[in-house]
Amino acid sequence: MFKFIGSIVAEMRLVSWPTWQEARRDFAMVVQYSIFFMFFVMIFDWIIKNGITQAVKLLVPFIK
Repeated sequence: MFKFIGSIVAEMRLVSWPTWQEARRDFAMVVQYSIFFMFFVMIFDWIIKNGITQAVKLLVPFIK
């Protein structure tokens, strides 16, 4: 078990950690992409919802 933990510590020393500026830039990109896809899904959901609603409104008179 101690050998395993030691190997983890040794591997973590080899990791190339990002600088503060790189981390901020990457965080900003994640936020931008998240906002973009949130709006994309919202618009797609709105289109699908309205399309189904309109289809039901058109079909209801034929069911009666």
